[in-house]
Amino acid sequence: MLSALAILAATVAACGGDDEGGGAATGNAATGTFRPPAIPSEVNPAVRRACGVSSPTIDRIKKDGVLFWAIGVSPPFGFELEPGVWAGVEAQNAAELATVLGVDFDIGEYSYDVLPEALVSGQADIVGAELFVTDERKKVIDFSTPYYQSGQLFYVLAASPYRTIADLNRPDVRFVYGTGTAQLELAKKYIPKAKVTQTRLGDRLLLHDVLAADRADATMSQAAAMKVILDTFTEPPLAAIGQNGRVTGERPDSEDVLDPFDVAFGLPKGDRGWRGCVNAWVRDLLDSGRMVDRIDYWLAQPVA
Repeated sequence: MLSALAILAATVAACGGDDEGGGAATGNAATGTFRPPAIPSEVNPAVRRACGVSSPTIDRIKKDGVLFWAIGVSPPFGFELEPGVWAGVEAQNAAELATVLGVDFDIGEYSYDVLPEALVSGQADIVGAELFVTDERKKVIDFSTPYYQSGQLFYVLAASPYRTIADLNRPDVRFVYGTGTAQLELAKKYIPKAKVTQTRLGDRLLLHDVLAADRADATMSQAAAMKVILDTFTEPPLAAIGQNGRVTGERPDSEDVLDPFDVAFGLPKGDRGWRGCVNAWVRDLLDSGRMVDRIDYWLAQPVA
């Protein structure tokens, strides 16, 4: 097993990253030519203090020198470049938290139905897998402070007449969604009168080509990816529609998002010291902008 810093160096090399904190650039999973925002080598003093306490989980991690990280396949949050070699938001999160703790890390894959059990059984110290916070999961595990909100927005051509969800809820509106996503259920809920069709999403973030070719009037994608989507798909430009009509800010407010879910790290139940450590780290990730930059970068990558 490599140390956290060694794996970080290998990851940076494989992904084409820059230790000086280089900006985001395009890449692909086939060649591994990713250039994600760099992971800092310096630890925030507040995070260091919060993670320097004694707790059952922290003591075990420090004693064995390994952070056991449970992940699920959820591109671009977690995916394999090759067997056992993970990339994406959560792979970088795992490497960063291990560096904070000064230990190695070991990423193990689990299906989503057994991810909480990995914590209960002691197989994992943390779940980082774009894990939704649900009341059912709260019965058996704890959650960190949320670091991401997963939800959807409608997307239309900017030049189209559609301004609100009510405008889309008409029989003459053609809505297209990516096969295999949960967007069909959202279409049934929000625009039941529209004509709904499906097409393969593949590694695309949005079915922009379908809108551009006038084969549909509206589609749907992740709300958190709005800035990336609007900056990327400009020929022709797009507009996002949420609960309150067209979204005019750089990022959607929580009130705009359709059926939002908080995403957080799953933690063993009752270990307050470990939860305090992870929460301090999450606050630093959010306050510094690293988490937003990390998510924006990986959302923009063509991975499936």
